[in-house]
Amino acid sequence: MSRENPFAKLDLSSIPAGKSPVKPGYAMTGAAKTVVRSIEDLAENTKKLMEGEVIVDLDPRSLDVSLVSDRLSDDGEEYQELKAAIRAAGQTTPILVRPIGDGQRYMVVFGHRRRRVAEELGIPVKAVVKKLDDIASAIAQGQENSARSNLSFIERAYFAQNLIAAGMGKDVVRSSLAIDEAMLSKMLGVIETVPEPVIKVLGASKKIGRDKWLSLRQMLLAPALLRVATDHAATPDFLTIPEDKRFDALHDYLKRYKTKSSAKAPKPVGSNKSWMSNDKSLSFAMSAKSKKVAIELSSVEAKPFSNWLSSQMDHLYDEYRRSKPETDGD
Repeated sequence: MSRENPFAKLDLSSIPAGKSPVKPGYAMTGAAKTVVRSIEDLAENTKKLMEGEVIVDLDPRSLDVSLVSDRLSDDGEEYQELKAAIRAAGQTTPILVRPIGDGQRYMVVFGHRRRRVAEELGIPVKAVVKKLDDIASAIAQGQENSARSNLSFIERAYFAQNLIAAGMGKDVVRSSLAIDEAMLSKMLGVIETVPEPVIKVLGASKKIGRDKWLSLRQMLLAPALLRVATDHAATPDFLTIPEDKRFDALHDYLKRYKTKSSAKAPKPVGSNKSWMSNDKSLSFAMSAKSKKVAIELSSVEAKPFSNWLSSQMDHLYDEYRRSKPETDGD
């Protein structure tokens, strides 16, 4: 059951900012002055609460996660440090939530880890409540994370992909992450090429920037390396590697595999043929590969013979086709 706002009917406009609403002919002291100030403070706080500017305490169990996920790792060292800090000194930075449904529950816009810490510690979470639509919520979430600079490149790419999957336009994604079209294209190129199971195993990869992810993407464009990366990342031995070292381990493994495969691959074998006329007036040399044949004519008859050969191509090709054994069409 929702609690009635005791200041909903209070005429805030009747209280001039920075001035006392009462102007007696003498200076107020004692209890009268305290009561007037209390009314002013409560009225101002009510106004700010209605505008989403007041910090309130909420039960973390009444909060739902955001529509769009922006993290790949939550249980790392940073999370444990955050939990220890809040346990020792309390939550110093509020989260942002938006009311949903009948107003009894809220959705976290940003501050998911702080909400989770509060739930684990069994304490209320400090939050600012503000009415936001899906687009405004996505932009606020992305810009807050960008301002704190604690999302890695792949987490930002993951967030961008999730925004698009949720129906957001690319203009909203760019605004949310404060990036241009070129950077968004690079992010989506990585997230669309590197298989999701591999991304999940590699985790946030906090120390891995754009260039290394683009390098990995380039290697995985080769189907053979894509298969090798997917298989290797799922092996028990690979999963024993600390998460912050997995990217470099996989990248180096693929580089070694690529080099080894190139050394083992047989070089293309070509065939060379030559011919010369009895009168020595025409010399013929041919170099053939799997799908390419180069013919060179030389000596005095080279040019006139090449002209004649060109004029006879239709006839000669028909002869070639007739010379091939017929295949049974059944």
